[in-house]
Amino acid sequence: MGIRLYDSAWVALRGVDTPQQVQKDRLNPAIFIIDGYRYDIDGRAFYVSETAPDILRLLSLQDARTLGLSTQYVAPKEILA
Repeated sequence: MGIRLYDSAWVALRGVDTPQQVQKDRLNPAIFIIDGYRYDIDGRAFYVSETAPDILRLLSLQDARTLGLSTQYVAPKEILA
């Protein structure tokens, strides 16, 4: 079973020590940005030519809470303005 990314989720990336939060690209809703890399909804690198670390797993809400990570959606500044 694969993963499905969503805005504000937390993921573990290969080669990155700390969990990273998923952000939806506001200019292209088909893209999710994690640690500066672009992924599609299924967690694959969005551009074939772009190398992006593999997503090892999507953290559960309980995992995020245990690590002290925010589990609340926070709207980007450009939406709040």
